[in-house]
Amino acid sequence: MKAISTEIRTIDTSSGTIRYTFERKEIKNINLRIRHDGQVFVSAPDSVSQTTIDAFVAGRKDYIFHTIADFQQQDVPCSEMQYVSGENVTFLGKNLRIKVEKDSREYVSSDGIYVFIHVKRPDYYNRKKNLLNSWLDEQRRAVFGEIMQDAHNRFTAYHVALPELRLRNMTSRWGSCQPKQGIITLNKRLIEAPKSCIEYVVFHELCHFVHPNHSKQFYTLLQVMLPDWRERKTLLERCVAI
Repeated sequence: MKAISTEIRTIDTSSGTIRYTFERKEIKNINLRIRHDGQVFVSAPDSVSQTTIDAFVAGRKDYIFHTIADFQQQDVPCSEMQYVSGENVTFLGKNLRIKVEKDSREYVSSDGIYVFIHVKRPDYYNRKKNLLNSWLDEQRRAVFGEIMQDAHNRFTAYHVALPELRLRNMTSRWGSCQPKQGIITLNKRLIEAPKSCIEYVVFHELCHFVHPNHSKQFYTLLQVMLPDWRERKTLLERCVAI
């Protein structure tokens, strides 16, 4: 609705100074909006006095300052991922394009080309980030778990029990294992790599359940289990840097 008149007003409150853009419009009630950048907008019908409008804004000072602080906490440096439409997510060696869609339900889905982030508030950085990270963790569990199960089938002759799978953010390795405890831990960033590279890391760790070292016997077993492991390792190092 087109504004009849617009002005910038400033009022002092016990919580601080509020600067807001005031618009006269052909509406019935006083409306208050706060943008993500912290700007406050108030609109009101021509019949409402300026004193009443200032009192209206002052009476909502706690809400205004709380909302602005909430938006500021959502801000992130421009060098980091913004979680907006057009950005890419690397998934199993492919770049999937993000599409943020306003929705009454909040969830993430993908058609293999796009990753759709359905969210009630498209400008809410933290919510989009958490939704996408939760979805990626679900994909990691599913993809890594399936690879682990398939690879483990090759090790039954060595009486290796199916290890417990754990996920971690790791800065210097793709995976680690604790054969005595029956645990394999995989780097979360492996979800960025092609599936063949993830298979290499899983086979590498499973071989340690038979030979808990990097001996000649270990590499002989790895060669038998995965003859092209060197090519897969090279591809991994080229695709995802840590």
